[in-house]
Amino acid sequence: MRIAIFFFGAVIGFWIANFLAGKKAGEEGRIRSLKFIWRNYVIHIHHWLWALIILMILFLFNFKNIFILGLFLGVVAQGLTYKDFYKILYCK
Repeated sequence: MRIAIFFFGAVIGFWIANFLAGKKAGEEGRIRSLKFIWRNYVIHIHHWLWALIILMILFLFNFKNIFILGLFLGVVAQGLTYKDFYKILYCK
């Protein structure tokens, strides 16, 4: 039963991220991307990256809600479907 709850959370997380994020790489979504300018560079904190950081923090604190863990994993999975998922630091 736990695996079903985890999978359901992952599907919901994927769906929410897909709904809120841009439809293709580089396109602005319903929620603006988290970008910082540093000299001639742009630092883009992708939604999959902050979701992964949150997921690691939850594991660090031994968080047990399997649905929430699946939810964040779904967000990470959706973010990795973009062609530019690896572009975190790039020139303006």
